[in-house]
Amino acid sequence: MGLLVSPTTVNLSKPISTTQIQSHPQTLAVKFPPGGETGAPARTRGAGSRGPCNPLVEEKSGINLTALMPKNNIGTTVSPNPNVYLYVPKTSKKTAEFVLYDWTNRVRTPIYKTNISLPDTSGILKVDLPKTVELQPDNIYVWHFGIICDPSQRSLDYYINGWLKRTSLTTETEAKLQQLEQKPLEKAQLYAESSVWNETISILEKARDAYPNAWKELLESVGLEEIADSKIFDCCQKKSAQR
Repeated sequence: MGLLVSPTTVNLSKPISTTQIQSHPQTLAVKFPPGGETGAPARTRGAGSRGPCNPLVEEKSGINLTALMPKNNIGTTVSPNPNVYLYVPKTSKKTAEFVLYDWTNRVRTPIYKTNISLPDTSGILKVDLPKTVELQPDNIYVWHFGIICDPSQRSLDYYINGWLKRTSLTTETEAKLQQLEQKPLEKAQLYAESSVWNETISILEKARDAYPNAWKELLESVGLEEIADSKIFDCCQKKSAQR
């Protein structure tokens, strides 16, 4: 699988909000449209070992390791290095591994790989792809996130997978977005209408303090309302990828 880097630190993120945003009530509902059939596996909960690791990552609430993705499990983005959001239940395990593959030609060599220190409590983990990783337009990428249960038996990892695809916007849409820099709800809504998932969720995550209902409505639109109130942890990779 290649080199492992040292575990990174995880800090509670501070969503961005402004006085201008807070002074206006929410007037828009941001809902992500249903995705079509893409050939990618549908979004699933945590999988892997049914051995000793499994009970350690399940909570009484029944909420399991989950990708914050549309139901078709494709995270469309216009960014060359987007964020990936996942819900991680409370676990006694301290380390997870995040791996990214360019799946366009089914190459099984990772283009990025890092170890991540897990928080002590359950919550939504935001994984940032570094600037050294650039998604190419229209290529298909697969990411793998696995909680390491036993470093000597990686088959026991408890994991989820997701897909990323960098797409493009029309010139008209790009022009409209430039006019909405100070209007996060309208900007997120336009991205959603354009079926661009990562920018939609990233904008609403940063504005969650000001517009909590918009965040909840977005997750509800993709069947993830049960984790909408979870804490968000910002995972900052200090050491970047192997290529």
